[in-house]
Amino acid sequence: MMNSGLKVLLIDDTVLILQRLQSMLSGLPEISNMELATSAEEALIIMEYFKPDILVLDINMPGMGGIEMLRKVTGEQSSKPVIIMLTNNTFAGYRDECMRLGADYFLDKSREFIHIPDIVQQLRQNKMSVLA
Repeated sequence: MMNSGLKVLLIDDTVLILQRLQSMLSGLPEISNMELATSAEEALIIMEYFKPDILVLDINMPGMGGIEMLRKVTGEQSSKPVIIMLTNNTFAGYRDECMRLGADYFLDKSREFIHIPDIVQQLRQNKMSVLA
């Protein structure tokens, strides 16, 4: 039987944030594989072979920003991963734009960061109930 755990791609230009996310999620049995990227450009290359179920995507990054990457990912015809936007810039304009473009969650790094493992666990339960 194939491993049906979730594949997660973490994208943030701040290495400490990536390490913290990886640490928070690495012990979850719901996750079968995890990749990290420090730029949207790198993440798009990884997505070609990795096919993640979940993206955790920072908005403000040098080069291509998270919103531009969100546009690219949600504009593709293939099945889209669940997208969790993660940012320090939580004003309504960013939130509205991300949700309009197809983000599933929009989280404040300073206050809602700790909810990511719970979201991943809930997504896994939802996936299993659909397959049952």
